[in-house]
Amino acid sequence: MGSAGTSLHAYALLTQNLTDRQKEVLDRLRFFPDVTNMELAVNMGWTVNRITGRVQELRKLGLVLDAGRRPCKITGGTSHAWKAKHPVLPPAREKVEVNPQQ
Repeated sequence: MGSAGTSLHAYALLTQNLTDRQKEVLDRLRFFPDVTNMELAVNMGWTVNRITGRVQELRKLGLVLDAGRRPCKITGGTSHAWKAKHPVLPPAREKVEVNPQQ
């Protein structure tokens, strides 16, 4: 299995027990890292309460990490931003040493 296949397999294993809503939030966080709950809610067309619950569930599973606090682009208030934790993937290829003197 190539690295792309391995990546897809790892992602499938990590997300196999998630609800559809959890998967939607996690996928959106992969495309838009460093986003607040309100920014994510506006982006997805959901209520902030619906987002907050899914983010907390994903944090408990270790799939979402705190990206720090910053001003929210929607409310202007200081809020936590979130990012998806990417699975550990194998290197794309081995490092090859080249000896130019040969």
